Amino acid sequence: MRRFQILVCDGPSCGITHESDRLVTLLKAGVAADPGLKARCHVVAYNCFGRCSDGPNVFVRPLAPNEKGEEEPRDVSGPGFYPGVTEEKAMVILERHVGEETPIAEWVEDY
Repeated sequence: MRRFQILVCDGPSCGITHESDRLVTLLKAGVAADPGLKARCHVVAYNCFGRCSDGPNVFVRPLAPNEKGEEEPRDVSGPGFYPGVTEEKAMVILERHVGEETPIAEWVEDY
């Protein structure tokens, strides 16, 4: 099974206006409650995706074999960007994109 990192925007707009810290707390709790996810998923606050009006924004990315999931990456690009994530959407993303390794086509965008 693949390892994943979930980046939750913590920039000024997502962090303050959209209260993205609630998503971080919720996702971390979801990962901690599932032994299968706990072994292969990390939730990290990310500086900013630059899509402030779309927030809160989340990016799910696979981790390379030796990559540390608790560290913020230098560069983020490719598929896996989810704009406008609600608490309900966050849990579906965790279950489907990470748990089942199936991105949610109707929500996900390239970044």
